[in-house]
Amino acid sequence: MSDLAPAVGHAIKLIELLSDEREPVGVSEISRRLNLSKNMVFRILRTLEQDGWVYCDKSSDGKYRLSLVPFQITSRVANNLSLNTVAIPYIYELWKKTGESTHLGILQGNEVLYIQHLDSLKNVRVAGAVGGLYPLHCTSPGKVLLAFSDAAFIQQYIALGLKSFTNNTNTDGATLQKHLAQIRNQGFATDDEEYSNGIICFSAPIFDYTGKAVGSVGSSFSTIYCDIEKTCEMYGESIMWISREISKCLGYRE
Repeated sequence: MSDLAPAVGHAIKLIELLSDEREPVGVSEISRRLNLSKNMVFRILRTLEQDGWVYCDKSSDGKYRLSLVPFQITSRVANNLSLNTVAIPYIYELWKKTGESTHLGILQGNEVLYIQHLDSLKNVRVAGAVGGLYPLHCTSPGKVLLAFSDAAFIQQYIALGLKSFTNNTNTDGATLQKHLAQIRNQGFATDDEEYSNGIICFSAPIFDYTGKAVGSVGSSFSTIYCDIEKTCEMYGESIMWISREISKCLGYRE
């Protein structure tokens, strides 16, 4: 038995067909060209229309066009790939300087996603991996991304509830709002054993040419080797400099 979902394949082919057309295309034409029943084509179109991927062009007798939603989604992917490509040499530079766990994160839904991670060179290492997902309110990369998000998203995130992970986790929405304002003002965020006991972090935002925060870069440290004050003193400026350099490469100007 095949593991494939035929309806998904049909939908992809339909999207590809519409993307190649300058003029809207009707159900019958799509059915003929894709060798699908009209009923199947209509059901796929209705599903895509409901999610905003296609729309019925009322000026063309009920034919369909592709919307800009696919473009918007692929543009976000391209931006993330661009960020990843630009940031790699800087991530390595920071890692060589600190010898500590170093990460590059982006916003993924209500979490921060690591798209780059280099392990610490110390005997006691801070865990982390590419593809790892972490909460926004109690990790330094997450707080950076949350702080520079729009107010509506911040309110929405707080409304979901702030889960506690350690005794240091802030679970009060009003307090978090004040903390996020401080992060925006100072340009960096720290995590003082708020997500995991024995681990502290420092992260700074990465901005693109529009001024939007598209990522965060930072390092994580074991409390065996340093405390939060020492971390800020020894590595804070280096991490902030790296974030500024990556931002410049993406076209950001303060």
